[in-house]
Amino acid sequence: MKSLSKNVSLAVLSASLLAGGTAAANSADILPEEKSLSNLEYEPLGKDELQTYKALNSYSEPGFIAEMVAAGLLPPVEERLPSEPLVFLEGAMVDGIGEYGGVFRHVIGGRPEGWNWMAGQHQGWGGINMAAQECLVRVGPLWQIKSEDQTGPLPNLAKSWEWNDNRTELTLNLVEGIKWSDGDPFDTEDVQFWWEDNVQDPDVSAWMSMDGMGEGTTMEVLDSYNFKFVFSKPQGPARVESLAYIQGCPGPSHVLKDKHPRYNSDATYESYRQSQPADMVPTPVLGAWVPVELRPDELVIMRRNPYYFKVDEAGNQLPYMNEMHFKLSTWSDRTTQAVAGTGDFSNMENPGNYVEALKQSQDPNSPVKANFGVRVLSWEVQLNFSESVGIEDDIDRELRSLFRNKDFRVALSHALDRETIGQSIARGPFSHPFPGGFSIGSPYYDAGSTVYYGYDPDKTSSMLDALGLIDTDGNGIRNLPETGADAEIDLVYDTTEPTDKKQVDAIVAMWGEVGINILPRAVDEIEPVADSGNFNMIERRHHWIIPTRQTCDYVPISANCPDWHPVDGDGNRDLFDWEQEMANAVNAFQETWEPAQAQAAVNAIQKNWTENVYTIGTVQAPAALLINKRIKNAHPGTPVFMFNWAEDNVIRERLWVAGEDQLEELLPGTIPN
Repeated sequence: MKSLSKNVSLAVLSASLLAGGTAAANSADILPEEKSLSNLEYEPLGKDELQTYKALNSYSEPGFIAEMVAAGLLPPVEERLPSEPLVFLEGAMVDGIGEYGGVFRHVIGGRPEGWNWMAGQHQGWGGINMAAQECLVRVGPLWQIKSEDQTGPLPNLAKSWEWNDNRTELTLNLVEGIKWSDGDPFDTEDVQFWWEDNVQDPDVSAWMSMDGMGEGTTMEVLDSYNFKFVFSKPQGPARVESLAYIQGCPGPSHVLKDKHPRYNSDATYESYRQSQPADMVPTPVLGAWVPVELRPDELVIMRRNPYYFKVDEAGNQLPYMNEMHFKLSTWSDRTTQAVAGTGDFSNMENPGNYVEALKQSQDPNSPVKANFGVRVLSWEVQLNFSESVGIEDDIDRELRSLFRNKDFRVALSHALDRETIGQSIARGPFSHPFPGGFSIGSPYYDAGSTVYYGYDPDKTSSMLDALGLIDTDGNGIRNLPETGADAEIDLVYDTTEPTDKKQVDAIVAMWGEVGINILPRAVDEIEPVADSGNFNMIERRHHWIIPTRQTCDYVPISANCPDWHPVDGDGNRDLFDWEQEMANAVNAFQETWEPAQAQAAVNAIQKNWTENVYTIGTVQAPAALLINKRIKNAHPGTPVFMFNWAEDNVIRERLWVAGEDQLEELLPGTIPN
């Protein structure tokens, strides 16, 4: 079993208590031993060593903000902060208390869809979402927390929570006095609107599914700062992690409520979703920076939030940096600019860039430093299991029937030479075969529960023959046994990702060698296609590392997920027994307080996923965090992706730059609104 580094979760520690490895299917192989490229080193902390909530004797702010207070344009900092703000402790900061000022430069390949994240809109990814949103709890910094403190998430908007005696009720206590960036109070009215009118509204595509807190769960508001979830059966501490980014992030009800169809007879659900378009800035947020300017296809500028509720131990209101830029370019360009020093940060996720980026970053004069983590980037092919959604003719119908046959999925897995696929995306020791499920870098990965169907094209051919897939017309393509049509399958992939394109090219060639003709279909936005169910196969990156993060994207815990097995318009879906077992295991993980039982539940997911080839994994690779050397407080052990992406893991509100290294701000002396 692998862990990220010295930090190992309780669930991982418990694996030694479990019985030995699971017997694999007869046609399965042993996954090759992995050699990690990780060079992460750090000393783990206790939760109480990272942050706390308390009132300080005095508070400070940047000089230009103090001038606005003196001019009557803003209330004093003491009135803008909660009575007990979240305090980041100096002992957990590698470079200590920071200086105010300067710019943090991101480069992203996405484009902001809009600012109504409660209705499922994204803000372009690459960290811009996290810069604006704050969630009820936080999981990103958990990577540096001691194993004995891994009993749930970090507090955030909710400063504490309690369970009743039989653990069927969870009461959360909000920080009193937090304000939105326009000065409006944040309270349970915002939480209630998020839950009742977004998460629980079937016509809103919220990031959390309706059953994301467990089937039958309800919420009760107790007063302005306290509310509780009531569960249909006892729950465990992991359930609280579901309230972290990207699922548990309330939006401004004082702005959005009168745009929701339940409160506005002239509104529609589409108009509600689009009610905060990308160019509607500034928009009220709780995050450290507020979007204030959009230059289409060029730049998003965010400025410090004067109402941000976090401070350092010296009483300095955070963030330290006044301005954040998101240059709208490509994901590959993000790495290029980080290496060149024209960008400050990159999750280096495109293996094609690794060799050159590492070579340049090792130059003593390089402006950037690079740290490789464990293998948490994985890719897979998802086969649509629905017997009705997206079916246009008898050929689609026969393909879906084949997809639901385990032998067909195993046969396709045996046809993939994953070593060759890996070398096609990056020459060198970066890739490793991926059988599906949890990536090998996940702290929950268990080798004994992983079944692997390795490269064996002869086995593929014999299995396809046995299924009646024979080339009856001699054109090199097998024919479907029922319709007699050529076995041609559409495969959707993201054309903006060069890693995906290279893998699709390899998949087309390898499956073509065994008589399955793949028809690649490139799209600029893969999510709309996936959400629609109008596909037979999709190739894309796999992001499931932690069982509580975006669970609905991977396991059928709700009717609308995952993308490759949705319910149809009549609410019908024929789940496999082992799919239901995975959903049950997710619930078992969420409900238990025993580490050994939690790991056993995760192992059940891994075994069912890989043995039944829920998806056809290709390869997995590490990622590297690139960060400019002028940036202070970038913890040397920060992983690119674990409990969350590095933009959250690194705690950007604590990052700072020495005065002599600060870059010129584009909008100096300004604040939102």
